[in-house]
Amino acid sequence: MDAITEPVLDADGMIIKYIGDASMHIHNAPIDDPNHARTAVQCGLDMLKAVEKFNEEVIIPQGRPAVGMGAGINTGLGYLGEMGSTKRHSYDVLGDAVSTAARVESKCKEYGCLLLVGETTYEQTRDDFFYLKVDDLQVKGKSVGLSIYTVLDNTKPVWRVAQKKHQQMHEAYRNQQFDKAIEICKLIYTSFDNKMEKYYDMWIERCEYMKTQDLPSDWDGIFVATSK
Repeated sequence: MDAITEPVLDADGMIIKYIGDASMHIHNAPIDDPNHARTAVQCGLDMLKAVEKFNEEVIIPQGRPAVGMGAGINTGLGYLGEMGSTKRHSYDVLGDAVSTAARVESKCKEYGCLLLVGETTYEQTRDDFFYLKVDDLQVKGKSVGLSIYTVLDNTKPVWRVAQKKHQQMHEAYRNQQFDKAIEICKLIYTSFDNKMEKYYDMWIERCEYMKTQDLPSDWDGIFVATSK
């Protein structure tokens, strides 16, 4: 927990709570940060690097399996302050944006991505980082869909070509051209330094399933999550 907490504090973030082996933190309060969306994404990348360093210096030398981390980032309004009872309370944050962040984070393993970013965060930072669209997702408890993205570090110029192919894959999927989407997945499968292989495995499986469904002509491509 020290490893993933230090990047948060270095970025003037606020640790709200630790929940088992997870942590929850915010930016832009109580310390103002006009670029809080960008700070949050960079902090997420720094947390992943901290876990890698922790594995290399502490875990692997002990002959133990490396630990992993997944993170979800979302931007929006929240209610912030001391919450609880008169006898026991704590600094906390509540709101729709908070619950959406939790729902997004819960999909990391399903999509095979270490860092998932909500649509609002993406729109505010799209020119600052290298993003790949992951899905149009209607999370549990919501009636509308949102686009979610993953952000990759240590980008290379050649990735831009694969990024365009990745976008074409999603366009094919929305147009119900599932065989074409599968073909593109296989074409760029090892791109991005193999960081997206698990995602493409999942997406190919998704496309194969969608081929068996009787979809309406106005299908919007939004995937409805049935679990948190």
